[in-house]
Amino acid sequence: MSKARWVFQWVRRFFGLTPNNKDLYLEQIFILTYHLGFTYQDAYNCPVWQRFWFINRLKHEYEKAKEQNQSPHSKSQRNTSGGRMFRKAF
Repeated sequence: MSKARWVFQWVRRFFGLTPNNKDLYLEQIFILTYHLGFTYQDAYNCPVWQRFWFINRLKHEYEKAKEQNQSPHSKSQRNTSGGRMFRKAF
């Protein structure tokens, strides 16, 4: 094998996450554990696209519940905490 090939194998292929990225995925993990009952390990090991899907689905459910609560025919109480939860993650 040539020397160039050995050098190439030692080159990093992934540069890691910055501290700014850590806040983003920790916020996602918090939402999944607090609101959906995931364990920390399940949320951490969940692929990024699935974390986004679960969070978007939860957001959709909060918006749907908010619309139903604001209709004049609804007798249930309003849930005002749903909209504030997603400001940091998105």
